[in-house]
Amino acid sequence: MTTDWKALCAELHAAFNTYAVDEVHHALLERARAALTEPKPQGPTDEELGKLLYYAFTTSTGHGERVDAMGFARAVLARWGNQ
Repeated sequence: MTTDWKALCAELHAAFNTYAVDEVHHALLERARAALTEPKPQGPTDEELGKLLYYAFTTSTGHGERVDAMGFARAVLARWGNQ
């Protein structure tokens, strides 16, 4: 199941924003509201992927003979995996 975290956060904010809350929870609601206004992160461009692929290609054997697919996948996930 894929969860739309931003939609879930908006739904929770809307539900709890209708209650009178203490100062700590009000601050939490404000942080959630601010997070909801942030733009959606952008994925990698073709140029960025190309640079990582070139690096994986040229460093796998030192001669560019094969692509280190696992290294490439790890690099992509390390850079863009949390979006």
